[in-house]
Amino acid sequence: MEERVQRLVRVSTNKQFVEELENMIIPPKDYEDLSERGRMRDLKTFMLESNDGFPIQASLGRMSYEVVGTGLDGIKIMQVKDGGLTHEFYLDMRDERFFRLHTICTSDVAHRIIKALTDDRNHTLDNTWFHHNMLKRLISKPGNHFQGFGISYSDKFAKERDGRVDLANLSLDMSGSMASDIDKLLRQDARINRAGAYSKVSIFRSNGTDPSDFVQDDVRYDGYFSIKQGKSVQDHIHVLDYCKDEYAKTIQGVENERIGASDDGGGRFLDGRSFYFEFPHRIEDLDAFIDGVFNSSRPFQLWGMKQIISDGYYKILAVDLHTGSPMDFEISDDMMRAYIFKGSCGNTILRLLTNLQIHFDSQITCPLVEGIAC
Repeated sequence: MEERVQRLVRVSTNKQFVEELENMIIPPKDYEDLSERGRMRDLKTFMLESNDGFPIQASLGRMSYEVVGTGLDGIKIMQVKDGGLTHEFYLDMRDERFFRLHTICTSDVAHRIIKALTDDRNHTLDNTWFHHNMLKRLISKPGNHFQGFGISYSDKFAKERDGRVDLANLSLDMSGSMASDIDKLLRQDARINRAGAYSKVSIFRSNGTDPSDFVQDDVRYDGYFSIKQGKSVQDHIHVLDYCKDEYAKTIQGVENERIGASDDGGGRFLDGRSFYFEFPHRIEDLDAFIDGVFNSSRPFQLWGMKQIISDGYYKILAVDLHTGSPMDFEISDDMMRAYIFKGSCGNTILRLLTNLQIHFDSQITCPLVEGIAC
């Protein structure tokens, strides 16, 4: 059955905007799609990043979109034309760098549209990337209660490509009051712990007075937030605000360490630092690892040429396809150094750390990034 597309209300006040988000959680009474009857339709929010703004219109292959106004400053509607259908998203542009897209489109449609946006090389939109410890800090924030977690791991990209080597795979989705106990139990096994970076966490929030006024949010590592239970949009927005604030602080700290020349009034000097990634477990096939990271495809979105410096030690001249910015890397089987330069986007470092943890080893750390968050 063809999806029924709902026109969003052109809101004129912030109160009306919040009320419309609450109304989006439950499908309209006249909704006729029998496959959805009796099932709450998730309110989904995608947090995207760009240091070059959000384009007001673009062609994305078979899709195109246009951003139109409402009566509320900073709140727009993105109209996406896709195969004869039009899908509408509320677009919150009140932050000039971090954008929120709210929708009740089905998951497959919404994710396909977001992928098209972030794949577009004519602009610099990217996902936001929440590494394992960022999600852990979200769990422990006052007012948040840990309701579950997800793990989705495969080390395929870092293995030999002849198909003869065993691959490690782990996919888990745990929820409920015992999720925290199960998480602790799993991490007692070293092999599972290595594969155990959170791909998502489930957070329960309530105002503590009205038992019906609550929300359970799934927060994913790539900046995807979805309400699974409850309809407290204010609590949903609280989670979004906390994540954005910590993310923006981390990005700014990363960009403060970019390599470049500075002028102190008495002359020019070189400043900035490299980002050192510690690999607690040695990489078995370094060539396969490098080829997997620097092949220009998702999730790393890096292209690079490797040069042998010495046996088991490589230099990579790379390009971040998010912005087209150059990067340099040094890699051995137990560490990686990444250098980003003035004008580059700090999002690159968080994308790299998050996806190395998700797809290779949850225990990989970048002390400089962690130091920013402290």
